Amino acid sequence: MSNVEKLPIPPHREGPAVTLIGTDLPAQYLEEAEPSPLMHSASLWWRRIVRLFQILLVLILVGFYPAMIVASHSINDDPVVLSAETPWASPETGVMLSLIARELEGPGWASDRAGWHPQARLTGLPEWQKSLSASLSEFTRMTAAKSLTSDFTADPDLSAAARLLAPEEDLAQTPRLSAAAEALARYEGRLERDLATAPGGTDSLVDELALFASWADKSRARLESRIGMREGWPASKEDIRAFFEARARAHVASQLITASLLAEPELAVSEAVESRMDRLEASWRRAAELDPVFVSSQAGDARLMADHLAMMAFYLGQASSATKDLGGAILQERAAREAAILSDEGAAEEGSGDEATDS
Repeated sequence: MSNVEKLPIPPHREGPAVTLIGTDLPAQYLEEAEPSPLMHSASLWWRRIVRLFQILLVLILVGFYPAMIVASHSINDDPVVLSAETPWASPETGVMLSLIARELEGPGWASDRAGWHPQARLTGLPEWQKSLSASLSEFTRMTAAKSLTSDFTADPDLSAAARLLAPEEDLAQTPRLSAAAEALARYEGRLERDLATAPGGTDSLVDELALFASWADKSRARLESRIGMREGWPASKEDIRAFFEARARAHVASQLITASLLAEPELAVSEAVESRMDRLEASWRRAAELDPVFVSSQAGDARLMADHLAMMAFYLGQASSATKDLGGAILQERAAREAAILSDEGAAEEGSGDEATDS
């Protein structure tokens, strides 16, 4: 029986339907008919909570991908520290292997990512990795040409590593970098067993300094061509690429310079050369460690936005000057030593000639 049938009023069969509400209705009916204030309040709060969760879900879905893009931009510019317990036969090879391993085991190679991957949306990290790999390839190619085999050809492992390190737009770079690391490891093993040669001496170091100075000059020229363009805010993609290309070159140069000077401790024989070495390392590290939260290329008085391209160009100018200055000081030091040797030999010949005359 329904609540209507329980009413003590006979149903009205004829005429319009009339609903009578009076005080003589049963209390049980009134309790069942009136909505509960508690349930009404709970229903309102439940709808509000569901709406809040829906809004939060939309915000999470909209903001998660951009957050992943920001988090995937990971650049390790810490100095490479080689183990002192097991010295490398070629410190430069140890530095190159460490730099390659950092990229492969750390963020991964951004240009090899699928189109949906957050790293595929980045601009700075791919340019950093591309410039780093290209710089290592140039240095390895120069080293291979000086590390001759018994038949006076370039070292095969170094030549293979230089070829594999060179970036190729249409090829996956990760397997090429792994193969390049294996070639460098083979060269290091052969060098430890005296089955390979390594460049050394003043001429080799001066050539390396000339290569690093050319990197600074090239990067500085590209940066200066972009300064004041104002093609994007706070910087265009081309500005970002120029900045990170220069920064990667500075990082590679700073680490290889340290390794090369470590392999040639006898070069720091004078205070002038030693002071120039310190200035050289500091200038390259200053450029490599320029790490703004976001790259800005806004010309003007820099009241609100900095011009990071101009800052990097200035630091690279100092690095280039310090590199060329050290190369000149090393050549002057060698010329002075050679002149002193010739002078001593001449004095010895004159002394022997006087003794012969007296006799």
